[in-house]
This record gives sequence, structure tokens and C-alpha cells, in this order.
Amino acid sequence: MKKSESEKSRPASMGKGKDQPREAKSYTREKQRAMAAPRRRRKKKTVNTGVVSALVKIAVFLVFIIVVSAFAGAFVISVGNDVFAFVKPEEPVSVTVPENATVEDISTLLHEAGIIKHPKIFVMYAGLKEDDGEFIAGEYEVSPQLNYDQLLSEFKYKFVRSIVRITIPEGYCVEDIIELFVSHGIGDREGFIRAINEVDYSEFRFVRELMEQDLSKRYYRLEGYLYPDTYDFYTDATPAQVVYKLLNNFDRKFKDVYYDRCAELGLTVDQVVTIASFIQEEAYYLEEFENVASVFHNRLNNPAAFPRLESDATAAYAIHVKTGKRPEKIVPADLEVDSPYNTYKNDGLPPGAISSPGYDAIVTAMYPAKTSYYYFYTKSDKRTVFSKTLAEHQAAIRADTSELPN
Repeated sequence: MKKSESEKSRPASMGKGKDQPREAKSYTREKQRAMAAPRRRRKKKTVNTGVVSALVKIAVFLVFIIVVSAFAGAFVISVGNDVFAFVKPEEPVSVTVPENATVEDISTLLHEAGIIKHPKIFVMYAGLKEDDGEFIAGEYEVSPQLNYDQLLSEFKYKFVRSIVRITIPEGYCVEDIIELFVSHGIGDREGFIRAINEVDYSEFRFVRELMEQDLSKRYYRLEGYLYPDTYDFYTDATPAQVVYKLLNNFDRKFKDVYYDRCAELGLTVDQVVTIASFIQEEAYYLEEFENVASVFHNRLNNPAAFPRLESDATAAYAIHVKTGKRPEKIVPADLEVDSPYNTYKNDGLPPGAISSPGYDAIVTAMYPAKTSYYYFYTKSDKRTVFSKTLAEHQAAIRADTSELPN
């Protein structure tokens, strides 16, 4: 049978059965187009090898820096501890230094003894310090806790600047004071005499006033001004330093009002100090100072009747200066000693003080008691008897001597 025209016009894809849905036809066409179109290829991810290489290098470098810094830090700490001895053992180590040892020799000895770890650093340090390397041979007990400076000086001559305490008693004269200081290892006699008689101390008012006077008959220029007190001195102090310290103490004690008082009395400071030295030597008890002072003032104010002060202490001072030894007891022959200081042979005050008076003696020399005494006698018990007349004075002497055992 012939196909009808309608059958001829159907697509070849059509089956013989029923017609397929429209949606299925559309899906088939889309699938065909998709299959016919070329497939797109996915892009592959690529890694920049240059950046990675740089990062690796940086990491390696940083690790290197950290390692080097750690080693360098450890070395610096080790050297610092060696130089400054921050943390070291306490146990001393015996070291023998040979004759003519150099810094290099010392560094080797210390290293071998385990006292230092870096001998070359030790040598470099000594060079920076310009150490002379003059070491004293011998056996040493060395502490590892010493730093480089201490180790360099450990084997050398050591000057120990020690302090000595010295007490100058009231009534000591220049001769006594010089002997006292020399016995403590400070200065020598000649140096002290120069310091007392020649060195300029004109910054002190009392010294300036003293230098305006005639000092030609004076044994020691500064006798009376070397203030008695307790002092601390370095053993290497010079005589001039010692004298300055004593004078400075006198200056602090002798206030401005005392200069005014001297002027009221019609006396110089030196004359007051001289009278004070008499009081210091003649009186044994403080309560007698004012009366002893009054005797000297009364005689000085009445020169017609009492031209001479007649103080045994002045004769004793003259003998002491001449012979270098103070007499233990004054005998009549001692009162004849030829000296401008002997007030049994010369009128008025001597050329200067006979000792270093203390503060109480200086004050009572300016403020004596108001009495009519012209004599005093020191008994065997060290008590003083004061008299207005010669007859009373002689009676006091007889009374005391008659009480003495035969």
C-alpha cells in the first residue's frame, strides 16, 4: 500500500508507535548540541618556585642568625663573667708566680689554675689598662671571685691606706705631739718641725694675728694652737696635713666672741693662749682653773709689785725643749735655767705658750675669777692652796712639807 502524504512527511526519528512528548524532543536536541560542542579544559594551578626558594633561604638565614647569636651571647656572657667575676667558685687556689713573670705568664698560670677561662682576653685587658706587668714572685692564695683588675694587682706590692685614731691629751707640747704622731707611723720629726714653723696657714685669723708679732724668741711658732682632741688620720698623712687639721679644730673652738673678749682684756689671742697653757700645766682640777687664772691676771695687772709670773711649768718647758726630756719634778736648780720662757728669770709673759691648752683652760684664761690671790701652791695631794701674801704662801708650803713622811 502506498503511504499517504502525511506519513511521508514525518521525521525519520519518529517511531512507528505513538508520537513522543514534546519535552523529550527538546531534551534530545540539547543533549545533541552538548555532545557536539567541544569540551572546555580546566586550568591547572601552578606554583612559583622562585618565591618558595626565597622563603626557604630567609628561614635558613634566620636560623643561622639565631644559632650564631646564641653562641655569641654565650661567649659574651662567659667573657663578662670572667672579666668581672659575677659568678665564680669561692674556694681559693694556690698560685706560684715565678721571677720576672709577664702578663702572658700570669694569664697562663691563672688559666691553668682554673681561675680564668679566657687567657687571651686577660692579656688584652691588661694591655688596655696599660698594666706595667711588674709582678712579685712568690706563693699566693688566690680567690677565683677576683675580677681582672683585682687579679692584676693581686701579685704586686700593695699599699694599705689604714686609719689610725690618735688622742692628744690636754697639756701636750709640740715635742710631745711630734713624738706621739711619729710613734704611730705618721711623718717624721723634721717634717713636723717644718710644718709647724714654716708652712703657711694664714687662712686662719689667729695665725694671721700671730704672724704680726715678733716670733724671734719663740721655740715653736704654733705652740699652743695644736688643739688637743681625738682625731682619725690616714697613716700616709703628711705633717702639714696633720697640723692643718689641728689648727682647724682650734679655729672652730675659738669663736669670734673670744676675739672680742681678748680685746676687752687688752691682750692678744696669743697672750690668752699662753696664759691658758699655764693654767693647764699648773692646775690639776677643773674647779681650781678660775682661781689659778686669777693669780696670773692679778700679777700681770700689777707689774710693779709682781714683775715676774714665777711659774714652775715655764722652767720645766724650757728644760724639755733644750734637753728633749721633761723633768719629773722641779728642783730649785731648775728655776735658774737660762731661757726666755723661764718666768723666774724674765718679766711678764714668755714668748709663747708652753703647751696645748684645752677648751676649759682657754675659757678661764679669758674669764678668771675675781680674787686677790697672788700666789698658789700645789700640795702633794695635787690640791692647790691660794694665798694673798707671801707669808701665807710660805706657811702653806711649810704645812704641806711638814705633813710629808720623813
